[in-house]
Formats: sequence, structure tokens, C-alpha cells
Amino acid sequence: MRVFRTIAMMFLSGLALGGCGPSSEPVVPIWEQVTVGEIAPKSPDPSRQARFLATVNLDVYALDLPAENIDKLDDLWQMLSAKPIQTNSYNAFAGNSFRARIGHIAMWEEVRRLLATAGAQDAGTISLVIGNDEPADLPVANVAPDSTVWFVGTNLARHTVQVGRGLLVLRLREQSVPGARGVRKIIAYPVYTLPMTTGIPELRAQGARREFYFASAAFAAQMAPGDLLVLAPDSYSGETLSLGGRFFNRPEPVLFFDVETKKPPQRRPAVRIFILVCTRIND
Repeated sequence: MRVFRTIAMMFLSGLALGGCGPSSEPVVPIWEQVTVGEIAPKSPDPSRQARFLATVNLDVYALDLPAENIDKLDDLWQMLSAKPIQTNSYNAFAGNSFRARIGHIAMWEEVRRLLATAGAQDAGTISLVIGNDEPADLPVANVAPDSTVWFVGTNLARHTVQVGRGLLVLRLREQSVPGARGVRKIIAYPVYTLPMTTGIPELRAQGARREFYFASAAFAAQMAPGDLLVLAPDSYSGETLSLGGRFFNRPEPVLFFDVETKKPPQRRPAVRIFILVCTRIND
């Protein structure tokens, strides 16, 4: 076992040294710890954890939308509300092409109708449970070795980060709302991470140190059972080098079916839309 741990540690150390080519733009080292800023969750209180376990159940619906129809979401945005959404910097959030709005499950049928009218089709559903300071990662995209991701920072400057093979995920945490029950603050932020399946604490800790938090694209909102949050790109660029491009743009054209016109299915550039529905809160 000691030999295995030694080999594994040497392997991960080798990965950490690769994929760091030069860049003409400011490069943020992957090992640099970047906080999520003012909306980040506070450190848990051990005594409070010992008293109860608070959890939030979320159903996440993924939909693919033809890229040329991105402007057809205007009616959907007008129906939903942006006021509950908190960000570190609205300009940076929008500069990374992120857009989020809040609604209620009573709007569900109308939300689905507007998305269907725009040509969106279902791409899958996943159920997540977050709580007790245990985050949940929503997988978004694979990251190839020796990749460079550029993004708009909270200072509105353009930055690049060099990463290796891994995953781009949306990390979700929950936080209590003082004086309120049945309501939790949901905090979300894109993260580059390594797909870790090992149970060895040393390897997991080393993998966590190599994560990169895109604080400028973090957002938060208070949610109760029945609330829904729509996360989608603000526009379509057609590239997959930026944070927004990697997060929302599908890497390959998607096969779309036109039920109304009954035309043959066609492969078209597409963007991914996420709908987070709060189904239950145990506090």
C-alpha cells in the first residue's frame, strides 16, 4: 500500500508540472487559491453541524437550444426575475456570458413552452443533494490536456488559466438564511476540477489544491421548495476557448428534430441551458 501511495503521488505531481505553456495575457496559476468572494459560504460551525443536518434537494434539467435561436429567449427572460440573483460583479458575470433568472414552479409549463417554441429539446435530468457543508458538482464539460481557458475577472480584465485534463463543473453549496426556515441560500460557481475517484485523503487533498474557482462567474440566490432558476448563455459566440464558451456551447453540433414542420432532423450548433428546481429542504 505504501508503494502504491508513493507511485500515485509521483503521478499526480507529474501532472501538476505539465501543460504550462507561455501566454501573452495574464496567466493565473492553477495552484493559486481563488476565493468566491463576498457570496462565498462561511466556514461551518462544528457545534451547529452536530445538532442537525440541513439538506437541499435539486432537480437539474438540461436542454439544448439551436445557437441561432438564442435571441428567442427574450420572452423567457422577461417573465423571470433577476432581482434575487447575487453576483460578485454583474459586469464580470455578464462579461463571461452568464445569465440567470428566478421563477416559480407555477411558471413551469410556460417556461417549457417558451423553450420549446425557441427550439430547445431535453438533454437529460439529474437530481442533486447538497448540505452540511458538502457541495455537489454538476458536470458541464470535459477539459482536454494542455488547455487554456480565458475569462473576465472581477476587475473586468481578461485573464487566462492553463489547465490539464479534467472537468468543468458547476459547484453548488447551500447556506442558511438567518431567521428563516424552509429557505436556503444556494451558491453556485464554475470550477475546474480533477475527476477524483480515489479514497486516499492525501491524493484527494492534492487534487483539491489544483482546482480553480471562477469567482467572477459565481452567483447566489435564496430558494425555497418550488422555486426554479434558469441558467443560460447571454449570447452565442461560437467558440469554446472562453469560460462561457466552454460552459454553454456544445462541442459538437446537436441533432435537432422539428416536430411541427416534420422536416428531417438536422445537426446544428447548439448551446446548453440549465434549469435548477428546488424540490425539498430539510432544515
